[in-house]
Amino acid sequence: APTGSGKSILFQIPAIYLHEKYNYVTIVISPLIALMHDQVDGLKKMGVDIACFINSELSIYEKEEILNKIKSGEKSIIYISPEMLLSYSIEHFIGDRKVGLFVIDESHLVTTWGRDFRVDYWFLGRYITNNRKKTGQVFPMLALTATAVYGGDSDIVFETIESLNMKNERIFLGNVRRD
Repeated sequence: APTGSGKSILFQIPAIYLHEKYNYVTIVISPLIALMHDQVDGLKKMGVDIACFINSELSIYEKEEILNKIKSGEKSIIYISPEMLLSYSIEHFIGDRKVGLFVIDESHLVTTWGRDFRVDYWFLGRYITNNRKKTGQVFPMLALTATAVYGGDSDIVFETIESLNMKNERIFLGNVRRD
């Protein structure tokens, strides 16, 4: 869907519900620290204080403090880079809690950056699949982008779906035309 069309609300409202009803965690893969700040700050301005980010700008002490808040159920929406996530098991971040939703924001990066620039994007699908098998957890995945090419020789939508092992997920493709 186009930039500014409200794609974030597609996972933020379910994440709030999953937190309140089941105490589940929503993991959001985000490529840039500025985007993580923007999303967490935006939720706080709306009175939602269950979101956090874990990234390289945080000190070891700050990361540990955030991890304790996640594990205790105080924080349930985690914005994190693929590099940070793939460096540890999911349990390192969420403890005994369950994943309710897994989101890849700016999902076109899985294939456009994943091969050459930020290879951890390329391994997200394998990581998620292995985690599902290891834990027995079943959770939906949501991949969002405004810039993926759909159809033709340059199609990256279905390449991204394949890389993320989302072939069995329901697929909804919006119109990215910006009139």
